[in-house]
Amino acid sequence: MKNILCIGFAFFLILVCVFFAGCAGKTVVTDEITTTRQIETETETETVTEETTETVTETEAPPRFELDLSKPLTAEGVKIMTFKCPEKDYTTAQGCCFDGENWVVAFNKFDKKGEECTLLCKFDKNGELVKTSDGPIYAEHANNIAYVPKLSAYYVTSCQGTLTECWNGYSIVDKDSLAVLEKGTLEQPFFAMGYCPERDAYASARWCGETLDFWNGERGHVKTKDVTPPGTLSQGVFAAEDAVWFVRSSQNGYKQEFRVYDWGGELLALIPLQLKNDAESESVNIIDGVMYVTSNAGRRAYLYRVEFKTEE
Repeated sequence: MKNILCIGFAFFLILVCVFFAGCAGKTVVTDEITTTRQIETETETETVTEETTETVTETEAPPRFELDLSKPLTAEGVKIMTFKCPEKDYTTAQGCCFDGENWVVAFNKFDKKGEECTLLCKFDKNGELVKTSDGPIYAEHANNIAYVPKLSAYYVTSCQGTLTECWNGYSIVDKDSLAVLEKGTLEQPFFAMGYCPERDAYASARWCGETLDFWNGERGHVKTKDVTPPGTLSQGVFAAEDAVWFVRSSQNGYKQEFRVYDWGGELLALIPLQLKNDAESESVNIIDGVMYVTSNAGRRAYLYRVEFKTEE
C-alpha cells in the first residue's frame, strides 16, 4: 500500500512539473512573436518615410529661363531636329508647341476649293511621328499653337483665312485625339496668341505687331497697348511668366528678330535672330530653361536651339 502511494505521489509531481514547464515554454514563444512584430512594424515605417522623400525629389521645379534683357543681345539658332510631315501634299510648316511630352506641328495645304487646311502632327522628343489628326482641320493658317494644361488641349490661333477671313479665330484641339473640341472668335484680331499657365492669361498681337492685347484665363479682353510697328513679318509667340516673346521673320530688308515685352506691353528687348540661310522662323518655345524656334521648310519643320550672346 505504501509503495502504491509513493508511486502515485511521484506521478503527481511529474504532472505538475510538466504543466509549469509547458506554461514557461508558451511565455517564451509569445515573447518571440511580440518582438518580431515590433521589428516588422519599425521596418515598414522606415520604408514609407524613404518613399515619401523620393517623391519630393522627383517633383523639383524645372530650370528657369534666365536672360539679362538689359544688355544688348544677339541670338543664333543651332539646328537639332527635323519634323517631317507624312503626307506629301502638305507644303508649309506653321505653328508648333511642346506639351511636356511631345511636339505638335501644323502643316498646311490648300484643298480643292482653295481653302487652307491643316494636318496636325505629333512627334516624340526624338522627332519620330506619334500621331496625326484624322484628316485636315480648318484652323485658318494655324499660325501659332500653345498648350493649355488646364484644358489638356492645344490652343491653335489662326492669322488669316483664304476663302473666309478669320483674323480673330481659334480652335481648341484635344491633346490625345487631336480632334477639334471648339472653334470660336474673339472681339479683337490677332496674328498669334500665346497662353501662360503660371498667370492663367493670354497675350497676342494684331496685324503687323503694332498693337498688343492681353486676356484673362477665359479669354476675356483685359488690356490693349499700342507699340512701335516692327518692319519684320509677324510669326509666333510664347507667353512666359515674366515676358512675352514674339519671333518675327525677315521681310523688305528687315532681318528676323525677337521682340520681347512685359505683361504691361512695355518693350524689354529687341534681339536679332540668325538662322542658317535666313530660314523663315515660325514659332518660339521655352522648355526647361532653354529656348527653341522652328522654321518653315515645306514638308519639314526644322527645330533650333537658340543660343544668346552679349554684344560687345
